[in-house]
Amino acid sequence: MPLWKLIRRSPWLMLAALTALQTALTLNARALWFSDEVRYADAYAGLLRGHWLVLNLNGVLYPDKPPLYFWLLRALDFLTGANDPTVFFLGAAVSGLLMIYAVLLLAKSLRLDGDIGPMAGLILLSTLFFAGLLHYSRMDLLFSAFIIASQAAFCEAFRPGAEGKRPRMAALAMLLAALATLTKGPLGLAFPVLTMLLFLSWRGRAREFWRASMLPGLLVLLAVVFSWLAAAYFSVGPEFLHNIFYTQIFLRATKTFHHAEPWYFYLVALPPCLLPWTLAVVSLPLKRLFSGAYWRGVWAARRDASPAGDAGVWLWMSAVSGFILLSLLSGKVVVYVLPLLAPLALLLALGLRQSALPWRRLWILAGVLFVGLAAAAYSATRFLPPQLASSICIDGKLPGADQAAFGFAGCGLALLLLRRRDAREILTALAMLTAMWTLPAGLSVSPALDILMSPRPQALILKEFAQKGYKPISVDIYSGIYSYYFGGPIEEISSLDALTKELGKGDVVFAIKKRKWDSWTNRPQVGLERVALQWLAGQDYYIVASRRAEVLPALRKLPTSD
Repeated sequence: MPLWKLIRRSPWLMLAALTALQTALTLNARALWFSDEVRYADAYAGLLRGHWLVLNLNGVLYPDKPPLYFWLLRALDFLTGANDPTVFFLGAAVSGLLMIYAVLLLAKSLRLDGDIGPMAGLILLSTLFFAGLLHYSRMDLLFSAFIIASQAAFCEAFRPGAEGKRPRMAALAMLLAALATLTKGPLGLAFPVLTMLLFLSWRGRAREFWRASMLPGLLVLLAVVFSWLAAAYFSVGPEFLHNIFYTQIFLRATKTFHHAEPWYFYLVALPPCLLPWTLAVVSLPLKRLFSGAYWRGVWAARRDASPAGDAGVWLWMSAVSGFILLSLLSGKVVVYVLPLLAPLALLLALGLRQSALPWRRLWILAGVLFVGLAAAAYSATRFLPPQLASSICIDGKLPGADQAAFGFAGCGLALLLLRRRDAREILTALAMLTAMWTLPAGLSVSPALDILMSPRPQALILKEFAQKGYKPISVDIYSGIYSYYFGGPIEEISSLDALTKELGKGDVVFAIKKRKWDSWTNRPQVGLERVALQWLAGQDYYIVASRRAEVLPALRKLPTSD
């Protein structure tokens, strides 16, 4: 296993190389997609215009997200010269690598065997969900990296026999939690603190968390987070704090105005996010979970567990407590499960080192899964509505789908052929072969889907009319959807009555959902011309212009469900 030995000897370098293998060629391959990518891009554009402390979106305050991820993008832009949009995809790849590095640190802090951390890194790189997010611009990978690194520092702080360095390591853990909070919010603190408190309680050591040795960490947390809050307060005023603490934290946790889902949402969402590793359940000794004797033994051994046993308990507590925490929140989004992938990857790596378990079942089922994905990718055109397929397919085929299918098939066949080999060798092969489907997906499939997923065509039409003197307006659509590609703020209104008033003032061009247009029963019967129709991320949108003396262009039909 020469390649595995190289990974084992230089995991930081080799895992970076494997991450680059999946991402380096795709950094400027496609447009930014609806909805988060274009919104974050506009927030970054606002940062470049001077709004670096409190973000702006479409020219107004955007307190929904803290600024740290956007500061990272600016640093990458400065260091590499990778201007937008390349820097957005570079930020995703770098954030993913930082999450892998955090997993290595966590494995080391838990005193796991030297194979476990690199194996977990390979598991992440070959997880379909994680590999896909390496190509999607948002802050969740960086958020998870800080959370996992904070957990690693907490493990060092409370390791038996390390009391002398506890203040220093606890301060580091709190600093990393504070950075996570400045990346996406207070869950960055809740995840690591909750896991550590539960584990210390399990071991009968909960009081240690409240001793004076934690005071430096608390001061670091307050200094970092409240320094930013104070600076933002003096910069934009008290309404900012109300939005942060009430709208963005309290309401999102209790009664969200966005992404409200039932409590069991993650029971359904998590298993697909773990593929192909969800299939590991076929190799695990699950029967013992239904044995009272097993749980009595676990409870009896909680005070004198071995280091490996301690690590296993800690990882399970991290995954389960994080899952429950997310499920209790009102707002739920699939990508929020990312911090759970780290402990689960390490648990799977620990399990794969137990050769007595029937892991061959996993390799066979995972191989069959990849072959099935190959068949689905090869037949991808069949899953598209005919009207949409005709707009993006060439000679009846989705560009890059055949190459992606070949990559999936390669992963599947490798798993089937290597099923009797050592797990480390199989993981190495699969992590390398993952690039065989991520590269064609990133270089060909995704760019072909731009016309279905990116608001760029609509934004450019709005810009074209604005240059002729029309006033651009977005009607009841997510804020900031068009601003980045438009090149600046456009007016956003939510009601048709407000739109009617604008139409009475002069020449207007506006974006509106087709279903809202169709429901507009009292719209003016003359003076409006639909100039574009596009199916975008699930529904049709019109671009409509008020009629002027000159003849307007005929309706441009971008991909549509009609």
